[in-house]
Amino acid sequence: MINIYQRQAAAFRNEMRTSCAALVGIVQGLLADKALNDDEIHFLNGWLHGAQDVALSWPGNVIHAQVQSALADGIVTAEERAHLVDTLQQLLGGKLDEVAEASFVTELAIDRVEGIEVEGKLFCFTGDFVFGPRKICEQAIERRGGLVSSVTKKLDYLVIGGLGSPEWKHGSFGTKIEKAMQHKQSGSRIFLVHEDTWASALSN
Repeated sequence: MINIYQRQAAAFRNEMRTSCAALVGIVQGLLADKALNDDEIHFLNGWLHGAQDVALSWPGNVIHAQVQSALADGIVTAEERAHLVDTLQQLLGGKLDEVAEASFVTELAIDRVEGIEVEGKLFCFTGDFVFGPRKICEQAIERRGGLVSSVTKKLDYLVIGGLGSPEWKHGSFGTKIEKAMQHKQSGSRIFLVHEDTWASALSN
């Protein structure tokens, strides 16, 4: 017999599927002309703001954070627009789902954190990001009062890109991750976080 909690869980899953399908439909409409203007970006931001279940889970959190970052200074640059279009095209092509299931990303020793503080904290980035090139990711942190750093004992967060990195497929974590793990073993309070967790902090 199905209890109330199972019914609630089933209802939530159905709601998420419906909302994600709606997101895909909206993106299809926005990209019908293979372009994205400012009004369409503002519309997408408003829709995601109202669909919190989608905006707080993969891949909606990455898309929402990228949209908000592009709108943060009131000017959407050509580079920001191009990367947002690319991210949305990946969503339509199923590429983001493939990223979420990539074993070489999920097998990393990632810390499970409930929230990320940005202002006054030191961030370093490694791998490739759905959010955009590393420069765009760094600018998103700096606009929110965070600082970009190399991997040192004082680092607060090493953010690992959702697209991984080619060498991780061959069992090598890369020098930044290895160095951060060494600092952690020596007692430094460094958190290794996945891109989706970082993106959720930006959208909040």
